[in-house]
Amino acid sequence: MQPQRGFPYATITLPHPKGLIVMRTLVYISGALSDVPADIRDHYLTFYELLGQVVEVAGLMAYVPHQNTDPVRHKDVTPRQVDLIDRTAVMSSVLVAAVVDNPSLGVGIEVEMAYHAAKPVVLLCHHDRLAQRRISRLVRGNPAVVHEIVYTSREDALEQFAEFLRTFLREQTEGILPRSLQPTR
Repeated sequence: MQPQRGFPYATITLPHPKGLIVMRTLVYISGALSDVPADIRDHYLTFYELLGQVVEVAGLMAYVPHQNTDPVRHKDVTPRQVDLIDRTAVMSSVLVAAVVDNPSLGVGIEVEMAYHAAKPVVLLCHHDRLAQRRISRLVRGNPAVVHEIVYTSREDALEQFAEFLRTFLREQTEGILPRSLQPTR
């Protein structure tokens, strides 16, 4: 099945004897944008985009906020518009992937929005930041967090995230689809 494109309607429609099953395919990539030190900002923006590419390779649709509401490149987008856009994207998602290496009120709010919308969250954090106790325990303890990816390099993060998505999709499919429609093992 091909996903229906176009945020916020990123879905896959699956046949079922009693009708159609619609599965959302949007993955929200959350990461710090405001007040990220200039010397690492581009590194993280690229990292968020690479995570989005992993999502696309998995057959899902990524929403990467800075591509639409970056506080540097999109200065004319109002705070109210950012809230509306990002809130709609979180609510429309099947999963939120949050990079929590850098302190960010926005990421914390997005994780909390996911919790209130019953959306699972996977956190990604660098091993060194975690070892230094620089990752918020409040965000790590949020009930929406279903998994933490602790990585040592960008490549490690991308590999672990791809594996997480494969497992997540398999679990979603097995939980939604009747046995006759589940992939063969």
